[in-house]
Amino acid sequence: MDRLALLKELTLLPGISGFEHLIKDFMIEQLSDIAPYEQDRLGQVTFTMKGQADTPKILFIAHQDEIGFMVADVMDSGLIQFHPIGGWNKYTLLSSPVEIITQSGEKHAGVFGSVPVHFTRNSKERNLEISEMFIDIGAKSREDAFENFGINIGDPIIPIPYFHYEKRNRRIISKAFDDRAGIAALIELGKALKDIPHPNTVYLSGSVQEEVGGPGSRTLARTMDADICVVLEGAPADDIPGIPFRAQTCVGKGAHMRVYDPSMIGDPKLRNIFIKLAKKHDIPLQVTLRRGGGTDGRHIQTSAHGIPSIVCGVPVRYAHTHNSMISLDDFDALIKLLDEFVKVYK
Repeated sequence: MDRLALLKELTLLPGISGFEHLIKDFMIEQLSDIAPYEQDRLGQVTFTMKGQADTPKILFIAHQDEIGFMVADVMDSGLIQFHPIGGWNKYTLLSSPVEIITQSGEKHAGVFGSVPVHFTRNSKERNLEISEMFIDIGAKSREDAFENFGINIGDPIIPIPYFHYEKRNRRIISKAFDDRAGIAALIELGKALKDIPHPNTVYLSGSVQEEVGGPGSRTLARTMDADICVVLEGAPADDIPGIPFRAQTCVGKGAHMRVYDPSMIGDPKLRNIFIKLAKKHDIPLQVTLRRGGGTDGRHIQTSAHGIPSIVCGVPVRYAHTHNSMISLDDFDALIKLLDEFVKVYK
């Protein structure tokens, strides 16, 4: 499977926080012939790739989950009340299509709705809140939704998938690059390590529920014996109008490396190694300080006696919306950088 096909299959799979099993199964399908693996009770999976030495032990981690919604209740009219899972920009939601996945696996298409503009034209301007929106799946009543559609409280809701590749500039549009780009990087790194001698032991871990605070990585951190950690992320790009500072995470300008965000400070030694490798091998790398956000690294670096950590990834425009964009060139740069790092870190 080439990289474009890998990214397509991963992003189109559903897997909001708490419902990541299809992503885990896909990782096992891709890597189980290459490395032994262990699973935990939350659905996290870790592959171990032995190198020429037992130590140092390098943990690469990416989160399996994407943001989405959950059925909160059903109105008497059959309209669905929902709760966001992860951080959503409310202005991107109205009229967007979604699917509700029932306990039986059946999918029901729906659309976000609210009071139409025809009935608000003469009203005082105000901001619409997520709590005032609903999802319409065509159910005629509350009983119809439960009995004929099989809807239950707590069913996951995902954006209806869309995938487009613009070959002229190697740009891809799809959902869930945060963090299916990271999961794809884990898979590509695992396949590369099969043929690359490395003076270390590598763990490739897919965590769960990162988008709701990271209880998965908090649990994983208690059981890992890694010496260092590289968190792989779909990093929100800032190369769009309206950002009040110079862009540091631009689509098409290379891999992303984060030295700081409010949840952790990237390890300076790891930062310097990645910068030197990028220069040596002519790999485009964007060194970034983030004023907001956080990753699984917040839990990993504070586990046991402390695991020095840093965040690397791929810039993602329009992250946490129905459709986001990455550059395949940036993804290639990330994989090349990770390959070179594993070859030399000892």
